Amino acid sequence: MRRFKSVSFNGIIDRGRLKFLQIIFVMVFVCLTFFLFRLQVLRNENVSNATSNKADGINHTTTVQRGNIYFTDKTGAMVPVAINKAYSTIAVDPKTLQRDNQVLATAQLLSPILNRPEDELISIFQKPNSQYEILIKKSDDDNLVTKIKSLKLPDETGKLKPIKGISIIEEFERYYPFQDLGCHVIGFIANNESSGKKIGVYGLEKYYNDLLDGTDGLFYGLKDAAGRLIRSLPSYEKMPINGDSLITTIDKNIQYQAESEIKSLVESRQAVSGSILVMDPISGKMLAIAGYPNFNLNEFFKVKDYAVYRNLAIEDPVEMGSVMKVITMTAGIDSGAVTPETTFYDSGSVTINGRTIRNFHNDTYHTATMTKVLQKSINTGAIFVEQKTGHKIFYDYLTKFKLNDITGIDLPNEQKSVLKNLELKYVPDINFATASYGHGISITPIAVLRSYAAIANGGYLINPYVVETTKSSDGTYGAVNKQDIFQESIIKPSTAKTITDMMIKVVEDGYGSSAKVKGYSMAGKTGTADIFRGGGYTDDTIQSFAGFFPAYKPKVAMLVMLNKPAIGMTASTSVTYGFHDMAKFIIDYYNLPPDEPLN
Repeated sequence: MRRFKSVSFNGIIDRGRLKFLQIIFVMVFVCLTFFLFRLQVLRNENVSNATSNKADGINHTTTVQRGNIYFTDKTGAMVPVAINKAYSTIAVDPKTLQRDNQVLATAQLLSPILNRPEDELISIFQKPNSQYEILIKKSDDDNLVTKIKSLKLPDETGKLKPIKGISIIEEFERYYPFQDLGCHVIGFIANNESSGKKIGVYGLEKYYNDLLDGTDGLFYGLKDAAGRLIRSLPSYEKMPINGDSLITTIDKNIQYQAESEIKSLVESRQAVSGSILVMDPISGKMLAIAGYPNFNLNEFFKVKDYAVYRNLAIEDPVEMGSVMKVITMTAGIDSGAVTPETTFYDSGSVTINGRTIRNFHNDTYHTATMTKVLQKSINTGAIFVEQKTGHKIFYDYLTKFKLNDITGIDLPNEQKSVLKNLELKYVPDINFATASYGHGISITPIAVLRSYAAIANGGYLINPYVVETTKSSDGTYGAVNKQDIFQESIIKPSTAKTITDMMIKVVEDGYGSSAKVKGYSMAGKTGTADIFRGGGYTDDTIQSFAGFFPAYKPKVAMLVMLNKPAIGMTASTSVTYGFHDMAKFIIDYYNLPPDEPLN
């Protein structure tokens, strides 16, 4: 008969009891912990609410630094134009000062520093039940802050120690060191009512808001009745990520000169507004985008007319007038419809669909070449070219230059150019006739400049852009701007060369002569367009001059525009002078060698 060893059975019983006791112990421990937690944290009326107003935790958001915005210069040096400036708010805790018997002594120390009477400070420090009183809000006086930080009073042992009742809170605000420089490009930030955060509302601040803004950090953890973090309980932390900085193509020096020039033009010609755009026609880099009136970015809230915030060269399609004749002539020459030597007879006017169109000043040129059509800006000549080219082909060239779309420049609120008068179910001939010399269709100045750049660079349509690259807070450089940068050939190189030759004649012997800088080949075209309002054309005008130089190795393409000048009937008497002065500055700035004889 086999015997079972009792020790094995008893061992099984002991292990079962032990496991049961372990379970009971764990349950008791959990219940006890929960009871103590409720007693110390959830039911304690003295627990701080922290930032989330929750009575059981610390919930702290770490605000990140917004990325900077930089202009550059010809050397590649970066110039900060939008930064985060540190400000200090000086506050006191009257309750602490009263507890430590330091009311009078603190007032005596602070009075000469703050230049405020002792009695006034004592009155503040003696407020009952107050724990926070602001003495100075958002000071950028580093010397004053340093003095306050160094203040000390003796404690009960006589040892000098910092005053516990004084606090210095550092905070950052967006600051624009050059005030109004580049205001329409940079934009500004303002409070967003729905999120409570500050966001970009114009310019690069808006277009690249998500990149600039970064990601706030967050810490959450439970605390005890004394407000201390309970390290043994779970907590959550997300590290903050500072925003990326933007390094732009805008040249600070060219931008400054362009803003000075357009201000002078607007004021001297008593215009409503004006713009100057400067672009590298090879790459599409914008070197300057200047508009006037402008505003101080640090005091944007003082602006009464919000229209001043708008970048008119990008946001306002207008009838640009005779600068469009270059596009019309390009369509005619590239399609083979005309050559520079093609002639037509000008009687001074032409009647289409019952409407008579005349040349400026009712001038008559009789037999004229296509070169002369551009030189003298002959309306009837532009109509002749459009008719020889044909409506469909002419419209196709407008779309090749993408004059029916946005350019895609990386700035907010860009508006599409408008060709709707050429896109009706039935388009009368008169619509194509007026479009040939820049009336009846609305084009943005930036779209016109891009078209001229395509002629300057040999026939490639490039995308204008402002941000060259980004830079993260750890110093890593990002990719070139968001839009796809590509080159699309839209006209033959030989056409671009021919049109350039013709545009040089405009500056040498035509209405653009005031734009000429001696010693340099310059190609350009004037434009003076009557403004349509209230069912008809008024005496108000849009005056513009667009061109590029040196003509055969172009460094820049540029457009100067005035809106409703009261002085100067045509572009040849206004904006050509602004173009000349800007061109002269850029030539000197880049030290460009002459490409023509100086004698």
